[in-house]
Amino acid sequence: MNYGIEIAVVALAVLVAGLIYYVITKEGETTSHIRSVAKAIDDVHRELFMMDKRLKQELEIITSLQESVPREQHSLHAELGREVNEISVPIMESLAHIEGTFSAYKDKTENRLRYLEERIRNLSLPTSISGLDDEKVISRYSQGLDVDAIAKELRLSKPEVEFVLKINQLR
Repeated sequence: MNYGIEIAVVALAVLVAGLIYYVITKEGETTSHIRSVAKAIDDVHRELFMMDKRLKQELEIITSLQESVPREQHSLHAELGREVNEISVPIMESLAHIEGTFSAYKDKTENRLRYLEERIRNLSLPTSISGLDDEKVISRYSQGLDVDAIAKELRLSKPEVEFVLKINQLR
């Protein structure tokens, strides 16, 4: 009688250890994916920062060019002003368009980041397999069904079926 209890306790301990291993493995994979996403987002933010910095430098150059027009001769000033406007207006329009594009891209990236953070918060670990499901998996495996067919029939994931078979030393 005591041996039966000891065997049950050992089996339960093996099952718990297997579940802990499975959870730790999945957590490691999830952490790896999160790190790669975070690195990609960081790279995008860094690139946006550099482009924003270049844009500001070019705007400063244009502003300094406009301010350096000589004011002593009114006609020369008017002509230079027209030429600068002819040159700078398309550049300013292009820069404004680029700035708008970068702003939209930055907003889109931030929205994606928020979405990913929400998805990560909503991740849940898979439900544990009950003893009844274990018996069904073992009986179907004994009947010669493969893992995919068992998973489909019992509406379990393939890793869950493989886990049950490994715990019961059938695979």
